[in-house]
Amino acid sequence: MIWALALTLLVWGAASWLARFGRGVLNPVLVSTIVIGAVLLIGRIPLEDYREGTVPITALLGPAVVALAFAIHRGARRLGRLLPVLVIAGVVATIVGAATTVAVAWALGASDDLLRILAPKHATSAVSAAVAGVLGVDASLAAVFSILTGILGAIAGPPLLRLIRVKDPVAGGFAVGLSAHAIGTARAMEENPTMGESSALGLALASLLVPLTILGASLLRWL
Repeated sequence: MIWALALTLLVWGAASWLARFGRGVLNPVLVSTIVIGAVLLIGRIPLEDYREGTVPITALLGPAVVALAFAIHRGARRLGRLLPVLVIAGVVATIVGAATTVAVAWALGASDDLLRILAPKHATSAVSAAVAGVLGVDASLAAVFSILTGILGAIAGPPLLRLIRVKDPVAGGFAVGLSAHAIGTARAMEENPTMGESSALGLALASLLVPLTILGASLLRWL
């Protein structure tokens, strides 16, 4: 299945090159997903065949996320001084984000299973899938919603921060990391090194706080 690996690398390279001209709108994850999805649909290629050929890349996803710890280490002195405030902000934002997601979905008539699938979408896809598995709902669909959230956050996050006049790179990056996890953090790193460091911290906190919040709500029968 070497073709799948070659296709992925070729499309990603082209999408990354194209992103240089899109001012954040042409997100390489989004572009790559659309192009590869179209190839699979047009060629009637089973998803399992493609997935089997891209195992070498998917195996690196976990280490790639862990490697973001280097960004946190680089800004440890600056972030350390603000850590108590950031943790409090992270707890509040996680609770509000999950509650808002569930409330809006419920108001739109979503089923109980869909509410549980959507609830952890602000964590990385691996974490949201794991939480969904514990809740007994579709882990793959939870991962999809998590990825879509990351893409939306990467595209809309920086412009939205500028619109509401958030000029502090630590505050802006932390917001992006909490809401748009790894995909948003990659975009934050392109904006500003300090923004990338705080975004990586936000991502790490979200990976801890989102499961605790969702599973806690489930135990209390709020979800």
